[in-house]
Amino acid sequence: MTGFFRRLYYLAHRRRLEDELATDMEVHREMSAAAGGTPLGNTLLLREEARDAWGWTWIDRFSQDVRYAIRGIRKSPGFTLAAILMLAIGIGANVAAFAFFDLMVLRPLNVRDPSTLLRFHRRSPQAYAFALPYPEAEFIGSNSRTLSALLLVNYTRVAVERVDKQVEAHFVSANYFQELGAGARLGRLIEPAGDGKPGADPVVVLSEGFWERQFGGDPQVVGRTIHVNGKVATVIGVASRDFGGLSMDDPALWAPILQQPYFAAGSKLLTDFSVESPGVQTWGRLRPGATPKAAEDELKLLAGELRSQHPTGIWENESLPSEPGGYAQSLMNGNSRGTGAEVKSKLYPMFALLGTLVLLILAVACANLGSLLLARGVARQREISIRVSVGAGTSRLIRQLFTESLLLAILGSAAGLALGYCILRGLMTLTSAPAWLNVVPDWRVTMFALAVGVASAIFFGLAPAWQIARQRHRSNFVRQILVAAQVAASCVLLIVAGLLGRALDHTMSTNPGFDYDRLISIDSGLSRHGYSPARARAYLDALEARLQALPGVESVSLTLLPPLGRGAISGGVTVNGHDIETQLNRVDSRFFETMKIPLLRGRGLIQGDTGVVVISESLARAAFSGQDPLGKKLDFGSGLTVVGVSGNARLTRLEDSDSVEAYMPIEPGDPPSLHVLVKTAGRPEDLAARVASTARAIDLDVIPDIELVKSRFERKLKGAEYSALAVSLLGGIAHVLACLGIVGVVAYAVSQRTKEIGIRMALGATSAQVLSIVLRQFSRPVVAGMLIGGGAAVALSRTLRGYLYGLSNLDPVAYLATLSLFIVTIMLAALWPARRALRVDPLRALRHE
Repeated sequence: MTGFFRRLYYLAHRRRLEDELATDMEVHREMSAAAGGTPLGNTLLLREEARDAWGWTWIDRFSQDVRYAIRGIRKSPGFTLAAILMLAIGIGANVAAFAFFDLMVLRPLNVRDPSTLLRFHRRSPQAYAFALPYPEAEFIGSNSRTLSALLLVNYTRVAVERVDKQVEAHFVSANYFQELGAGARLGRLIEPAGDGKPGADPVVVLSEGFWERQFGGDPQVVGRTIHVNGKVATVIGVASRDFGGLSMDDPALWAPILQQPYFAAGSKLLTDFSVESPGVQTWGRLRPGATPKAAEDELKLLAGELRSQHPTGIWENESLPSEPGGYAQSLMNGNSRGTGAEVKSKLYPMFALLGTLVLLILAVACANLGSLLLARGVARQREISIRVSVGAGTSRLIRQLFTESLLLAILGSAAGLALGYCILRGLMTLTSAPAWLNVVPDWRVTMFALAVGVASAIFFGLAPAWQIARQRHRSNFVRQILVAAQVAASCVLLIVAGLLGRALDHTMSTNPGFDYDRLISIDSGLSRHGYSPARARAYLDALEARLQALPGVESVSLTLLPPLGRGAISGGVTVNGHDIETQLNRVDSRFFETMKIPLLRGRGLIQGDTGVVVISESLARAAFSGQDPLGKKLDFGSGLTVVGVSGNARLTRLEDSDSVEAYMPIEPGDPPSLHVLVKTAGRPEDLAARVASTARAIDLDVIPDIELVKSRFERKLKGAEYSALAVSLLGGIAHVLACLGIVGVVAYAVSQRTKEIGIRMALGATSAQVLSIVLRQFSRPVVAGMLIGGGAAVALSRTLRGYLYGLSNLDPVAYLATLSLFIVTIMLAALWPARRALRVDPLRALRHE
C-alpha cells in the first residue's frame, strides 16, 4: 500500500484507530506497572505524536480548534462584540473603497456582451477629440469588417414642455438599445427597422426617473405627444430603471440620432465635418475573432480613405485609438479634454489615495484589537498554563489562538461587507449617482472582504498569539509597537482631514479672482442649430442689445468658455526651453469689465484686435520672470503680442490658486460656440426668468440654457466638501479607536502595577509621581507614532496638491491644529484610566498581593 493510499485508509478509519491506540496504550501502561517498569510519561502527548505518523490529523485538529474557538468567543460576548465592531469599521471602509473601484473600473456595465465593446477617439499628431464627425462614423460603420456594429451618441440638452429648465437628452443610433440589450418598462424602445430610417416619425423614449417625476408614473404616457425644443414628438416607451446606456449622466430621454436636426433646427450634425460640430461619441462591437488592434488598424485605413474625399474634414495622419468601452471608467471620459491615458493618470492616483486612507483605518482597528487580545491573554493565563502542563507545544497554542483570531476576522469580514455596502449606497444617494449603478457586492468585493479579514487576522492575531503562547503577554514591547501604529495612522488621517478642511475654508473665503455672485451664463447652443458664423454673430448682437436694455443689467459680454463650465482648452507655450501649460480662452472687449477681473498692466482687448493676447499675472511671472511682458511675443500656435496683464482668475479650476490664463480676441469662426455672460446689479435669481424669455424671443427654435454662475461655483465645491467630510469621518473614527486603545492599554498597565503603586504610595510618592510612572512607558510610543504619522502625512499630502485649493501641503495651521487636538485628546484618554492609580489603597493592594 503506497503512502498516499495508506493515509486515505487512516482518514477513513481514524475513529477506530483512535480507540485501538487508546486501548493499546492502556494495556501497555498496565503491563509496565505490573512489571515495575518506567511509566509511559505524558500519554496525551504520545497519542498526538502517533496521530502525526498517520497523516490527515490536521483535519481533526482544525475542527477541534474551530469548535474550541467558537466556545471561547461565545463565553466572552462583550469581547466578541467589541472585536467584531472594530473589524467591521476597518474592513467596511476598505470594502466601500474597493467596491467603488470595482464599480468604476472592474465591473462591466449592465449591457449585452460588454467585453466586445470598444470606445473610439480621434487623434492626430496635432489634435485629440473624444467625438467623431457623424459622416466619418457613418462611413466607418458602413465599411468596417472588424466591427459588427457601431453605436453613436450625441449628448445635448433640450427644453421639454412643463419643465422649467433644460434636461439631458441623448440622440442615439437606431441600433443603440438593441445592441445593448435594453428592456422597456413601458411600450417599446427605438428600433432600427422603423425609427432608423430617414423621414421616420419623430419619437422619444423616456427614462423611468423622468417619467415618474414629470408624468407621475402615468402608464398612459405611451402614445402621447410632447414638445421637445418646441417640436412635436411621440412617446413610444419608457426605458427600465436599470438601463443607463453609455453615459454616467442620467438622461431624461433618448431620440433617434437621424432626428437630431428636427429637434435642433438648422443643425448640421449629420453632414458637418468641422471641428465646431459637437460630433458623436462612438462605440463599436468587435466581430468574433477580431482584436482591438485589428480594428484600430482598419479604422486608420478607413480614415485615410475618407480623407481623400474630404481633405479638410479628416485630419492628416488621423487614427482612431480605442479603449474598453464596456466599463464605467470609459464613460467618465466624455466631458474630459484629455486623452484616455491622461484621465487615468488623474483617476488612479485618486483611487490610490483613497485606498491608503482606508488602509490606515484598518491598521488602527487591527492594532487596537491586538492590544485587546494581549490584555485578554492575562485572563486566560491559567488556561494557557494548564494546556502547557498537559503537553501542548508553542506551535499548538499559537495555532489555537490564531484560529480564534481568524474566526473573529471572518465574522468581522461579514459585518464589514454589510457596512461597506451601506456606506457606498449612502454615498451614491448623497451624490445623486445614476440609479442604474448597482452597488450590491459582487464576487470580487466579497472575496476582497474575506481577503482583508484574513490579512487582518495575521496582523492583529499572530503577534499576540506568539506573545501569549510563550507566556510573554505581560511584556509591554508589543503593546508599545501597537500604540505607536495606532497613533501614526490616526495622525495621518487627521492631518489630511485638516488639510482638506482648511483648503475648503480657504476656497470659500477667498476671492476666486472674478465676481461670480451676480453672473448669469447663457448657452444658446447655436452650433447645435447649424448657425453659420455670420448668422450667429447677428443673433448675438441682437441678444446683447436686448439684454443691455433690461433694468438691473450692468454689462454683457461674450466668451468661448464660460466660467466654471465643463469645457476647457489647454495650450502649451514654450519659454526659455520649458513648457508652460496655459488655460486658453477667447473673449470680447467687455469680458474683464463683466467678470470684474482687474487689469494690472497695459490694456484689455479692443474690438477689432488681432494677433494680441492678455495674460494672467501668474503667466507673466512664469514666462518673463520679472521682466516687463508688455510688447513681448508668446507663441500659442501663432505669434501673439502681449498687450495686458490681468489678475489671476480661477475660471476653470478652483483648486488652481496660481491660475495660468491667456485671453485672446474672438475669431470670425467662433460665434456659433460663444456663451453670453450677464452681470446683474442685484440678485441674479430675480433676472434669470427675464433673461431667459429675452433670449428665447429672438429665435423660437433656439432654446437657450440659462444658469447662474454661483450655482456652478457651489457645485464645484461639493466635491471638496464630500472629500473633506469623508476624510474627516475616517480621521475621527481612527482617532476614537486610537483613544480607546490608549484607554485600554493604560488601564491594563494600572492593573498590572497595583502592588508597585501601592508600595510607592506607602513610601510617600505624590500623585504626580504616580501618574508619571504609569504614563511614562507610553509617552515614547505616542511621540514616536506622532513623528512617524507627521512624516507620512507630509509624503501622502503631496498627492493632495490638486485638491488643496490654494493651500500648501505643508500648511502649518493644519498641522499644528491637528496635532494639538490629537495631543490633548490622547492625554485625556490616558488620564482617565490612570486616575485609578491615585485611588489605590496601599494597605489593600499589599494585602491582596
